[in-house]
Amino acid sequence: MASILTPSTFQIKLKEEHVVKGVKTLNETYFTLSDITNVDRRIVTVPPTTSIDIFNINGVNPSAGTFPSSSLKYARISNLDTTASLAVSFSSSESPEGERSYWAMNLLPTSSLMFSSSQVTGSSFEGLFGQDIEYVSVYAVSESIDVEYVVVNG
Repeated sequence: MASILTPSTFQIKLKEEHVVKGVKTLNETYFTLSDITNVDRRIVTVPPTTSIDIFNINGVNPSAGTFPSSSLKYARISNLDTTASLAVSFSSSESPEGERSYWAMNLLPTSSLMFSSSQVTGSSFEGLFGQDIEYVSVYAVSESIDVEYVVVNG
């Protein structure tokens, strides 16, 4: 099939600004990703005390909410709530020893978590990343929470 879509670029801009003792500091960092073929963005409301899988990066072929780990270039998960925390959970593929890793993070109100690769390792780093993130889930700790995610693939 001859596609009419051509790969494009995706730009991320991080801006940090603060004032300490009257001195203003501003930092802007730009990341430009090339050869982007897919961008998926979604806002979902997570019911109270409920866990949902927001995306899977274990797929061989892309489909709804599933992305090949080899093509992941950027992901962002944002807690859009102004008062409630969100738990973000990750599970990995099996390590060469046949073990899976699981971990979770507290995503505070109005904050975001970003990563640029699916490659991970378990509890210790020994010079290489032997696993990939497979599933990303979110859990609304106390009340319904709106969550936004962006997944960029190339």
